[in-house]
Amino acid sequence: MRWLVLTVCISIVTAVSGVTLDVRIFSNKELTSSWVSVQHCTYYLVALNQNATIIDTVADIVPDKSRGTLHISVVQSRVKATYGVDDYGDFSALALIKSQNDGTFLIKGSGPERIYSGDLLFKSVSNSLLVVNRVPLEEYVAGVVESEGGHVSAYEYFKAQAVLARTWVLRNMDKHKQEGYNVKDDVTSQAYYSKAYLQNSVLIQKAVNQTKDTILLDNNGEVVFGAFHANSGGETVNSEDVWSGKIDYLRATPDTFSLKMDKAQWQKEINKSVFVAYFAKEMNISANDTAFVKAVCSFKQPTRMAYFTYGGKQLKLRWVREHFRLRSTYFSVYDQGNVLLLKGYGFGHGVGLSQEGAMRMAELGYTYKEILNHYFSQIQFGVVNDVLPQNKKS
Repeated sequence: MRWLVLTVCISIVTAVSGVTLDVRIFSNKELTSSWVSVQHCTYYLVALNQNATIIDTVADIVPDKSRGTLHISVVQSRVKATYGVDDYGDFSALALIKSQNDGTFLIKGSGPERIYSGDLLFKSVSNSLLVVNRVPLEEYVAGVVESEGGHVSAYEYFKAQAVLARTWVLRNMDKHKQEGYNVKDDVTSQAYYSKAYLQNSVLIQKAVNQTKDTILLDNNGEVVFGAFHANSGGETVNSEDVWSGKIDYLRATPDTFSLKMDKAQWQKEINKSVFVAYFAKEMNISANDTAFVKAVCSFKQPTRMAYFTYGGKQLKLRWVREHFRLRSTYFSVYDQGNVLLLKGYGFGHGVGLSQEGAMRMAELGYTYKEILNHYFSQIQFGVVNDVLPQNKKS
């Protein structure tokens, strides 16, 4: 018997047992230890060797608070386990495997505890603790929906987000294959901070079940890149305005649904000389060129633009956003002497679905398919089994 997470990125099986994902949790932190408290069912703590082969079962971890918590730590590139007063020693890697389908656990790395279902792998990488949650696809999708937008009660939005989350991960399931898992739990992949269990979890689970296996495909039957962001500011952008290539189904579209939502507008003050100096350096133009300075300090966007242009030269606004940590590229500049006031619209890269716009559409009675068709061009709805390798027609 083998614990496949170290050697195989994903187990793709039939629709009966579904797709299982390996998700790195606490992925934006450098952990040296974590604490696990089992909530439901017994878990088996299993020792693995360097080849990811199970050596032996170390202990049964049970939902018994009197035993304390399971503590996993890194000691000299080895993974050490203690459980209450019991010290189990150190190993190449450890796995925590549920004995029943409904296994859940609390885990703490740094910050608040999180709750997950599925199994866990612990491994030492560069003297840090790598923690991987092995979880069925649909449970992962529910966790993403709650983590990304579970604070609202908008059923059709939940369905749209579930389809996008499922689509995104199928498109990107090899993203971190060389690192021993599929995706991370942060916004560089999709937010996945727990299983769905908070105030709207029943509605979220219902939305996931109602859209089970549903994904978005392009006109060639390929899985689309399911891009989404917080708020478009009133207009989404073309894929090539942010990334390198044109994608036919990621086209700019007017989006009035986003305009009255919480993240529709923002402001930020920036030192004038610093702002101008950045533009001058990136565009190789003198910061003493008065016409250039005036153009930078009075730059306006009546509609979304991809570039600042001056003297036949262009600067991609995406780079400006990243350098100054702006909420979006959709901003206008107002000169206030030594300080520039940037007034902006939207939050995020602006490509694909606007989450707040989708929430508003759901409030107005649009269906999840209407929501997705608003933000994506020339798409069709398919199912997971259509794109699994063993089911594709050659």
